Amino acid sequence: MTARTAVFALGTLVLVAPRLDAQQDNGGRINFVFVLRPKPGMAHLLEAGLKKHQAWHAAQKDARSITISTVVAGDGVGEYRVVYPNLRWEDQDQASSITPADFADVNINVAPSLESTSSLVSVRMDSLSRIPAGEPARNMNWVTYTYVKAGKGPEYTNYLRRLRDAHDKANSPYRYFVLQVIIGGDTPAFALVRPGDKWTDFPPAQNRNVLVQAYGEFEADRLLNVLDDVVRKTSSFVTVRRPDLSYTPAAR
Repeated sequence: MTARTAVFALGTLVLVAPRLDAQQDNGGRINFVFVLRPKPGMAHLLEAGLKKHQAWHAAQKDARSITISTVVAGDGVGEYRVVYPNLRWEDQDQASSITPADFADVNINVAPSLESTSSLVSVRMDSLSRIPAGEPARNMNWVTYTYVKAGKGPEYTNYLRRLRDAHDKANSPYRYFVLQVIIGGDTPAFALVRPGDKWTDFPPAQNRNVLVQAYGEFEADRLLNVLDDVVRKTSSFVTVRRPDLSYTPAAR
């Protein structure tokens, strides 16, 4: 996506969200995500523009939080991820009155520094996660996207459910939450997000060990073999939060 269409994406995706409540998981909240890649040598200008744009949100008393992080390792190093986290569809409807002006400010302050952008909407899958939705955000996230073959979503979510149960039973330190992409991106896709404050907060998963402890070797290997049948590809990256570029409503 070009910088010209980036403005369209940043403006209109925040304006209109189709009603996909049936796809939500136990009332899971929605994340709107924009992935920004600056033009070569213009990261500092993009950051300056993002700061101006967040000041605009503050002046509008926008009730939504906006979290910005930078990708520091893995796929997409150097990109900026702009996330409107933990929203309800109603939050988007209530913000629609400021969207035309939002569009105009992005066009002025952000778009000139962009080489490309992409966007997606994901829903938090509480029943598959090991971290409660209300837990405070951490400084870093290790994110793994799994792209599933068409029609194989139920098999993959069953694997994730059994995996979560096994880690819970073992009381393992491997903590994460799961998102399902519902708009945009290369779907079907799921993201497993592991928050931490430093690199040593990311212990090895030990998935086979906990599956064997919970279900025995035969069932553990059967579950792991499911991945060979349902997964098309994966990608992963680590992000670091940028509080200096982010926006938190005054009331929060």
